Amino acid sequence: MLFARVMFRLSLCVLGLALIVGAASEGARAQQSPVAFEVDEINPGLADPTSAVDRSTPVATLEAFLIEAKQGNLAQAAHLLDLSDLPIEQQRVKGPQLAAKLAAVIDRKIPIDFAAIPDRPDAMVTVGSNRQPMVGEPRKSIRLGTLQFDPWPVSIRLNRLTTSGSDPVWLFSRQTVEHVDALYERYGPTALERVLPEPLRATAFYGVKWWEVIALPIVLGLAAGLGAGTFIALTRVRNWVSETTAAAVISRLRLPLVLAVTGVFLHLMLSQIFVFSAAGEAALGVIFWLLIVFAIAMAAARTLDTIIDYASNRYLNTIDKPENTGDRDLYTNLSAAKRLGVVSVVVLAIASAVSALNVFSSLGMSLLVSAGLVTAVFGLAAQAVLGNIFASLQLAIAKPIRIGDAVYYKDHWAYVETINYTFVQLRTWDEKRFIVPVKEFTSAAFENWTMVNPRMIQPVVLTVDHTADVEWLRAKFSELIEDDEDWSSGAEPEVQVIGQSEDGIQVRFYCVADDPTAAWNLHCRVREGLLAAIRDDDPSRHIPRERVAVLGTSAGDLDNAKAA
Repeated sequence: MLFARVMFRLSLCVLGLALIVGAASEGARAQQSPVAFEVDEINPGLADPTSAVDRSTPVATLEAFLIEAKQGNLAQAAHLLDLSDLPIEQQRVKGPQLAAKLAAVIDRKIPIDFAAIPDRPDAMVTVGSNRQPMVGEPRKSIRLGTLQFDPWPVSIRLNRLTTSGSDPVWLFSRQTVEHVDALYERYGPTALERVLPEPLRATAFYGVKWWEVIALPIVLGLAAGLGAGTFIALTRVRNWVSETTAAAVISRLRLPLVLAVTGVFLHLMLSQIFVFSAAGEAALGVIFWLLIVFAIAMAAARTLDTIIDYASNRYLNTIDKPENTGDRDLYTNLSAAKRLGVVSVVVLAIASAVSALNVFSSLGMSLLVSAGLVTAVFGLAAQAVLGNIFASLQLAIAKPIRIGDAVYYKDHWAYVETINYTFVQLRTWDEKRFIVPVKEFTSAAFENWTMVNPRMIQPVVLTVDHTADVEWLRAKFSELIEDDEDWSSGAEPEVQVIGQSEDGIQVRFYCVADDPTAAWNLHCRVREGLLAAIRDDDPSRHIPRERVAVLGTSAGDLDNAKAA
């Protein structure tokens, strides 16, 4: 047993020693072989760089490149490019040219956030959560930004290169340098900008040139003028068209067309006429996408509104009829489709705008972070509006009310005319419009008279004398409804005495019709007919009589009072 314990402890010591030696050797290998792309040579066609060109970290490389290019030391800036794709004899001539073009592209289109670029030779990110895969890991490539370029985007990257026997250096990647000429052709100064005076091409603030400060208001003014002209032209066309339907279509699509035309004009200014800096293009790009999103959403909403309004205006007066129950479902589904369609269009358009604007790049993320407080304030202010929009979607799915339903809400009898995003429009019996927030129909109680069956009972309650002949009243009621066209076929007439008081007895007559409007008209006619029958019959038997009680008098005084 003693021998077994000694051997066991000895094996543990050997295993621990092996692990320590393995870890040490692994660390040594890591120090000897840093994470980098191994190449045979780095820009052999260039002369040796000066000591001012620091390429040890990503930040040092980027700073050196921008400083040397700005000062005109393009030969030194070329040392910060990976010119592996160029023949050695062309590197000395072509390298400075590519450096100048790349510096111009970065200055115009790649907003640099130096705080987000690591200043370590291994580019390791040391701050972050364990959910981020690169935290604590050395890197050999860093993306500074992405530019849209057909047929796919082009990334501006820094790569870490090493050769045998030399320290690793950070350079602009070979793939980036390969696309510099094409990127400069796409994003470099246009012919219009090249003829401008030098002061106008200088930087004013935040990377924006002075000519952009002048051009941006002009472009926005031209866009606004074009939109106003389009609106006036469409208004004149609408007034000139004699057909009512065509004029209504033009009126509904006029504003979406104006927004679309204005947005397309801004897009042409961005893509064909001017090449703005990243900040200027971001501002105009946001305006362009907002206009397009609103134009598409408004066009979709108004198109569906036209269909729904045409159908509801044509059939709403009779939509509560039993045979039109399917139409109520159809119009409500169309209204729901409108809301869901518009929400889907807005979400897709916003997603497209976010993708096109690269909001997850450094500039976009900075804008999102800086707008966080504004977004929170806006969200609190718009809480009621957003709540009503979600409530309208709930109505669309659950359908507690439908277009054309007869509802009784807070002492108002009305028909549901439209279900909008934030309110429900009710049409009362006297042709008034009652506007109710959508949330009221998801959080408050109300009566829906046509949700399941439009058939309805409207009671007539009369107070008659205690000696009234109820059977006579029941017969009169049967006579009145026998040939009435609004009486529901198959319904049995019903009369009940529902109460009594010192004034008389209360008799209820149940008027049954196939829809609320017919029930209302029927019960009004029945009340009128019963009152006329009581009037023409012996009033003393039906009309309540006031009784006077005389207290504290003798029989003779009572006889005298009766005689009087």
